[in-house]
Amino acid sequence: MQILPPQPADYGFYNNYFLLAPKTELTAALQANMDEIKAFALKLSEEELAHRYAEGKWSIKEIFAHFLDAERNFCYRILRISRGDKAALPPIDIHSFVLNANAANRSISDIIAELEHLRAATILMFRGMTAEMLDLEGPARDITISSRALGYTLVGHGLHHLAIIRERYLVADEV
Repeated sequence: MQILPPQPADYGFYNNYFLLAPKTELTAALQANMDEIKAFALKLSEEELAHRYAEGKWSIKEIFAHFLDAERNFCYRILRISRGDKAALPPIDIHSFVLNANAANRSISDIIAELEHLRAATILMFRGMTAEMLDLEGPARDITISSRALGYTLVGHGLHHLAIIRERYLVADEV
């Protein structure tokens, strides 16, 4: 089954991510997003990966480690919603997750390999859903959102952070 985008809606906090996602088939968009993340990450030097554009900002490697936590968090919400669970989940404290992710002591190849496994599981999770499961809605932050819309939000999240890396961390003609 092809998973196509939902109708546009107000997705509150998730709007910026949702609007960045391509309006193509979801599992293909998830795979293309993973491919882009991997190609981008693995061409960066250790110096670039350790770079912070300002005091208190995450390093580039920490952003890639953040993708791991975000993938797990998004997928847990998607799973709960797709199974009809209407219980509200609190947002995670992304800053404490990043600070405690041990990114500086991990290789970028290990971080990306782990993300590839998570993304493969995400794609399989979506492939196993019925149309009804994709369109079930549940709470996320201050809105109600469908499993389908959160899938596109996950793609947009990756694109959002890649854009930040390109715009704020690296000189445009170096990457």
